[in-house]
Amino acid sequence: MLSVELLPAAHGDSIWIEYGTPARRHRVLIDGGPAHSYQAGLRRRLGALPERERTLDLMVVTHIDADHIDGALILLQERKALKLNVLDLWFNAWSQLPATPRDTYAPLQGEFLGGLIKVDRELDRAWNRPFGRRAVVVPEGGRLPEVVLGDGATLTLLGPALSDLRRLRARWASAIREFSPGDANEALRRLRERREYRPPTSAATFAAKAYGDDRTVANGSSISFLFEHDGVAILFAGDAHARTLAASLDRLTRQRGVPRLRLDAVKLPHHGSMGNVSADWLRYIDCTDWLISTNGAVFDHPDAETAALVATQHRGTVRMLCNYRAVSTERLARQGNERLARRDGSGWSTVFPAAGKRSGPAGGLRVEWNGETRARGRGAGTRSHAQKRAAAARPRTSRR
Repeated sequence: MLSVELLPAAHGDSIWIEYGTPARRHRVLIDGGPAHSYQAGLRRRLGALPERERTLDLMVVTHIDADHIDGALILLQERKALKLNVLDLWFNAWSQLPATPRDTYAPLQGEFLGGLIKVDRELDRAWNRPFGRRAVVVPEGGRLPEVVLGDGATLTLLGPALSDLRRLRARWASAIREFSPGDANEALRRLRERREYRPPTSAATFAAKAYGDDRTVANGSSISFLFEHDGVAILFAGDAHARTLAASLDRLTRQRGVPRLRLDAVKLPHHGSMGNVSADWLRYIDCTDWLISTNGAVFDHPDAETAALVATQHRGTVRMLCNYRAVSTERLARQGNERLARRDGSGWSTVFPAAGKRSGPAGGLRVEWNGETRARGRGAGTRSHAQKRAAAARPRTSRR
């Protein structure tokens, strides 16, 4: 069994993955969403677990944008009170970024999270452990890094690239000026002074919309990966840049000797923004189900143009699975229905959460794969025996 829950994280991301058997369940968390959605989303989901089961095999904070990192900040502050155990924690903080000349500033949220990890012995030991406590990064050459979790789940790293992290360090935002980057004690002192942690009130500035035009430094530093377990394959793209995904997917298809990757689902980058999709990386994907995490607030995501490009590249009908029924996602559904009515060979249907059917303990959208589903022909992620033998021969880094 494998399930993915797009938790109700407002305009952000908080993704809960479970896999394994009822007797041995594994859990992965990707991001925490914005601060104001934490209690009703991530905290509620964690609270639905008995205390003895509150273990994350892996927690990933993809990058420093508030709609991904803020909830993680709150979670780690109350980790011990919640009796949460984190076996591996991936996050690229100041100390993991490749040094560049004239480094001066660091984003405040990144300093807070790095400080919380450093002063917590258990988290510090788990920090980027498969990568030797250095950066979670795709090397400039050679094979893409693979990490094996419990019961054989495999994560193939797709981003960020080393050049993305260099740009992040060079532009590590001027949110603080009075203390040195990486000073955990000072960062935590300032965090304690803030009685309520709130996300930024100002929205980012975007250029005119175009496919694959996102060049923001924070998004470029997103940790993205392919998750595979028991024949199911899902791409979690964070807010990755289109060019980074294109380069890594090209490497991965050549590495596996296939023209396209057959996937069960793709979590669209940047909440379905057209600025993070391009034909350059979509051409490496064969997938029907595309996951969108957003309520459309702040940036009015997702873009219908994203679904249109996905459907065109897929050359048929695809499904957009959304964790909110909102103005922006209703617009997506309406335009998809209009395209389907034209019967021009490509279009999309839109799926929303339904109580008791497609929502998890904290709400949002829940999608599940199991043996019965794959037997009905839904197992697009299943590889051939030859590919499995090739995968088994690859060197891997094990969590255990």
